[in-house]
Amino acid sequence: AIPRGLLGFVVTLHLLRLGSAQFEVVAPRHPLRATVGQDIVLPCQLSPAVDVRSLEIRWIRHQMSETVHLYRNGEDVYGAQMEEYIGRTELARDGLSSGILDLRITGVRPFDDGQYVCTVQDADSYGEAVVELEVAG
Repeated sequence: AIPRGLLGFVVTLHLLRLGSAQFEVVAPRHPLRATVGQDIVLPCQLSPAVDVRSLEIRWIRHQMSETVHLYRNGEDVYGAQMEEYIGRTELARDGLSSGILDLRITGVRPFDDGQYVCTVQDADSYGEAVVELEVAG
């Protein structure tokens, strides 16, 4: 027979594992519009709202598959960031505990026009959503 405490631990672990895989990444379906020089926030969130501070959050350019912003182990990681975004991106830290993954881009440039993918992953699961940005002017 399995000791009662161990069985409880195994059941709890299984529930946690199941729970962590059950999120969906949600972003607006319509394109966002910005003018050159403006700041823009690309909205993205988890449903249901889950604390994502311990997860890996990566924003990438859709066509290039290159990193716009990376957050891992509770901190921003700039080593893999595309040169064009250095010093121009910020993850909305105050929303992470409630599943908000919004990315602010400062001083929008014509280069920023296009699709962005908001990705979230932990050991067991992965989710993504696409945000489209149209830059005018």
